[in-house]
Amino acid sequence: MAKLKQGNLFEEEHELVALKEKERKLEEAHREYVKLPARLAKEKLDRDATMPPMAEIKERQQFNRFEQNLSRGQIENVLRTQRHSLAMMLLLATATILLLLWAYRIIST
Repeated sequence: MAKLKQGNLFEEEHELVALKEKERKLEEAHREYVKLPARLAKEKLDRDATMPPMAEIKERQQFNRFEQNLSRGQIENVLRTQRHSLAMMLLLATATILLLLWAYRIIST
């Protein structure tokens, strides 16, 4: 009976150690879980405070220089010139087509 009791105690001690290990792991997981919102907030602040890549900075600087060099009036002048160029191209294409039709009419008669 003494051996049975001693074997039973050994098993119970083993279970107790296993339970304490599980409890320790759970407590550790709980501490990590509690720290999670603060860690996520800190990571977000770090991301927000981090500078963008150098290529993006250069691109922004070029765009700012471009905007500073061109005033609104200059942009309107460029657009007006483009519209006139398009109108002249359409007139030239129309004149070319009419000239070809006139030449075809003369040749066919």
